[in-house]
Amino acid sequence: MFRPNSMGKLSARAGRDLHGRPTYFPIGVDCPFSPVDLTQKTLKTSVRADSSATRGSADETVSTTVILVDKSMKPKNGDKFEFEGTSYEIVSTHPRKRVTGVLDHYECALQVLP
Repeated sequence: MFRPNSMGKLSARAGRDLHGRPTYFPIGVDCPFSPVDLTQKTLKTSVRADSSATRGSADETVSTTVILVDKSMKPKNGDKFEFEGTSYEIVSTHPRKRVTGVLDHYECALQVLP
């Protein structure tokens, strides 16, 4: 039985702006959830094709964020999720069921929005 222990804001995607960036509805709804993994780390990535000679690198922030969302919310891929001042985009959503086959909650993978 899933019992959420935190609250965030869930905003549906409204479309895209002139530059192709996603836009969201301005008013989000309270979303009960439980965090599973909220890890963010910075990795060195190569910048140039010939980086072996120049040792060029850049910092890239990688986020492996997984949350469990209450079944009453029905999150969709592309929606915006906000928690503790950080905005995330839902990348994948998987419905998770109880042993009896009844929907219990959704497992969502998130990515930090720039």
